[in-house]
Amino acid sequence: MTRIRVAALAVRGEEILLARHIKDGLTSYLLPGGGLDDDETAHDALARELREEASVDGVIGDLRYVVEVLAPDRSRHLIQLVFGVRIDGAIGDSSDSRVARCEWHPIAALRTLPIHPAIGVIIADDLARAKTAQCRYVLAEWSI
Repeated sequence: MTRIRVAALAVRGEEILLARHIKDGLTSYLLPGGGLDDDETAHDALARELREEASVDGVIGDLRYVVEVLAPDRSRHLIQLVFGVRIDGAIGDSSDSRVARCEWHPIAALRTLPIHPAIGVIIADDLARAKTAQCRYVLAEWSI
């Protein structure tokens, strides 16, 4: 099954916004976002997901990453479109039951937190080098 997901790369100074998920007692972190509905554009879906997961509006910018990941048994195939997003307001509570909370984390935490898909180190490296001018394709390992 192929799923298309949109996600926000929201950076504030030396922090990045992450959605904390808890499933079966395990905590993982994702860039805020989610799946597209049939009648939505990628930007519309990301704006909706930011409102649902963080109770915030953002200014959606350029496409920064196309991330592709396959489950080890090939039963799931995820394509994630990551857009740069500027968030001006305060982060609020999530209305999405899968998201415990959206929180700002130090960019360096991307190297150690359980990020799904496993792109934390790549993003941390790119942000450290200010390598953000063009879109990048990443074939990531399945995590969780």
